[in-house]
Amino acid sequence: MSHTTCLNCEKELLDKYCHGCGQKADTHRITFKNFISHDLLHGTFHIERGILFTAKQSLLRPGKAALEYIAGKRKRYYNVFYLILIVIGVLLFVRHVNEIEEVIPEQDQLNQASQEIDQIFSKASKFIIFLFVPFGALNSCMLFRRKKLNLSEHFILSGMILLGILLINFFSIFVFILNEITNFSGTVLSWIVTAICFLYVAYGYFNAFSSDYSKLGFAYRILLFFALIFLEVFILLLILVGFVTHWKFGEITLTPFA
Repeated sequence: MSHTTCLNCEKELLDKYCHGCGQKADTHRITFKNFISHDLLHGTFHIERGILFTAKQSLLRPGKAALEYIAGKRKRYYNVFYLILIVIGVLLFVRHVNEIEEVIPEQDQLNQASQEIDQIFSKASKFIIFLFVPFGALNSCMLFRRKKLNLSEHFILSGMILLGILLINFFSIFVFILNEITNFSGTVLSWIVTAICFLYVAYGYFNAFSSDYSKLGFAYRILLFFALIFLEVFILLLILVGFVTHWKFGEITLTPFA
């Protein structure tokens, strides 16, 4: 220990870490060698290790990983919601690059209301994706009560599952790239990826709550979960269409993924 007081908050040092702010006691002077070996390499490896571990857990055991995080085992995990933002950013970047090569509907072929909705989907895409978290948390909090998790803890669970969904979609990009060589039906692949995402959501909640319910009890709860999700999305979409058409509705063309 090279200092008797913390260089950050000036409290007396009693151990390897300051009991006031948590900073290390052996704070070193920044040199080129130290910057490369510790601040850059060690810091980058530590962040990547947490990211990779969290990504792996979200894919293989999302429910149990979320329950571990809720229970306080958080040191190994990267912040789930930060990681969601990173993955969304990568997906949107790939989508933007892919749009250059794809033939998409011309805006002048859509009516004004359809164009406005398309712009909303484009500008608020991150927010729209994040809607799964509050919807999923609210629904699971109502349907899976035996674990006695509060609403905020259900937010963690739905966040972990959303992360897995996004990672599945990220890996599916490479499948679609390979599909350009094999010429397999893109529509069929899209339906397969969609089905995998739905099965993954069911698996995520089963992974978390299988010990609390019978298979039949879980089955009807997860069906109700999906029914509520569809109902909530439909209501939001109805409100959106009503807003942009001044509640006159009429013919609307939706292209949220175009």
